[in-house]
Amino acid sequence: MNSLTDRIKLIFAGVMAIAATGAVYGAEPDFAHIASRLASSISAGQAESASLIAEKSSLKAEVVPSDPEVEFEYLWPSSAGEQGRWSAGVSQELPDFRRMGATRRVVRAIDSLDIAQRMAVGAEAMYEAEQKLISLVGARRELMMLQEIHENLDSLTAAYTRAWEKGEVSILDLNKIKIEHARASAADDEAQGNVAALTAEIVALSGGEIKQDWLDSLTDYPMYQLPVAGHGCSLDEGIMEPVVRNSPQYRVMEAREKVALEKINLASKERFPKLTLGYVHAYEEGTHFNGLSAGLTLPVFSRGSSLDAVTAEGMAEMLGNEMKLREMVASANADCRRAHMLERQLAMLGPAVENTNNVRLLKMALEGGEITLLEYLQETSYFVDAAREYNAARLEYALTLASLARWSYQEQGLGVTASGGYGDGVKL
Repeated sequence: MNSLTDRIKLIFAGVMAIAATGAVYGAEPDFAHIASRLASSISAGQAESASLIAEKSSLKAEVVPSDPEVEFEYLWPSSAGEQGRWSAGVSQELPDFRRMGATRRVVRAIDSLDIAQRMAVGAEAMYEAEQKLISLVGARRELMMLQEIHENLDSLTAAYTRAWEKGEVSILDLNKIKIEHARASAADDEAQGNVAALTAEIVALSGGEIKQDWLDSLTDYPMYQLPVAGHGCSLDEGIMEPVVRNSPQYRVMEAREKVALEKINLASKERFPKLTLGYVHAYEEGTHFNGLSAGLTLPVFSRGSSLDAVTAEGMAEMLGNEMKLREMVASANADCRRAHMLERQLAMLGPAVENTNNVRLLKMALEGGEITLLEYLQETSYFVDAAREYNAARLEYALTLASLARWSYQEQGLGVTASGGYGDGVKL
C-alpha cells in the first residue's frame, strides 16, 4: 500500500462500498454490485490525483527555506611588504512567512479539489458502468423476444410442412412461413451476437473481475428514484439546477475556483521584498573583524507579470465554469423532460404489449381458421414492431434515469436499484 496507485484504489474502493448495502457477494451478484465492480475497474482518476500531488510538491518546494550560503574572499597586495586581506561569511535568506501561509492555503485547496475530483470520477465511472450494463440488459430483452418469435415460427414451419406434404396448404403459404422463419432466425442470430459482444466487452473492461455467468443473470433494468430535492426532476417543476449545484461534478468546479483564488493570493505575496542576513569575519592588516551583513531583494520586475498571469487564469477558470454549469443544467433538464415523456409513453403502451400474449392469440385465431396466414403474418409483424418499440423506450428510459442519477451521486450512492424497471418485459 505504499504506491500512489494503491492508495487511490483503496479510497475508490471505499467509495464503491456505498453501493454494496451490506450484501454478501454471492454466486449471482445483483446489478448494483456488478456495476460497482465494473466502475472500480474503469475508473481513470489516478492520473488526475498524481498531477495534483506533483503540483503540491512543487508549491511546497518553492517556500522551503533556502540553503545557507558561504562566501570567502581573498585580496592580495599589489606592492611588496603589504599583507593580504581576506574575509569569510555565511548568510541565510529569511523565510517569507506570508508566502508560506498562502502556500499552505493553496495546498489545502488542492487537497479539497483532489477529494472532490475523486468523487466526480467515481460518479462518472459508475454512470459509464451502468450504461454498459443497461445496454446489455436491453440487448438481452431484445434477444428473449426474438427467440420467442423464432421458436413460434419453428413450430409453424414444422406444422405447415406437414400440412403441405398432406396437400392441406399451398406451397405459397409454406414459402411465406419459410421466409418469415428465415428472417426471424437472422434477427435471432444478430441479437445473440450483440449480447455476446456486449458481454465480452464488459468482462474485458473489468479485467476479469466480472464473471460471464454474473452477466448472464442480468435480465432486469435497475430502478432509480428521480432526484426531486429542491424541485429537481419533479413532474410539475423540472428544475435540475439545485441538484446539479449539489453534484460532485459541480463541486469539482467550485474546488478549482478556490484553488485559482488561493493562487492569486499567493502571487500577491510576491510584492514583498526578501531579506537576507549573515555573519562576516574579515582580516585586514593584522586585525580581525566580526560583523553582520544584510541584503534586500526588491521584486521590481517580476511581481506584476506573475500576478497578472494567475489572475487571468483564475478569471478564465470562473468564466469557463459558468459556461459548463449552464451546459450541465441544460443537459440535466433535458434528461428530466425526456424521463417524464418516456414514463408517460411506457404507461400508455405497456398495457397493450406487456404480458398480453398477442402473438399467441393470433396463432390460436390462425389455427381456428378465424384469420388467414397472410393476416396472421401481418398482424404478428405489427405487434412485434410495437413490442420492439416498447423495449427500445424501456432501454432509453433506464439510460436517461442513469444519466440523472449522476447528479445525486452523493445522496443516492451509486444509484438505487431494484428488479424490474418499468414492467416485467414483453410476452408475445
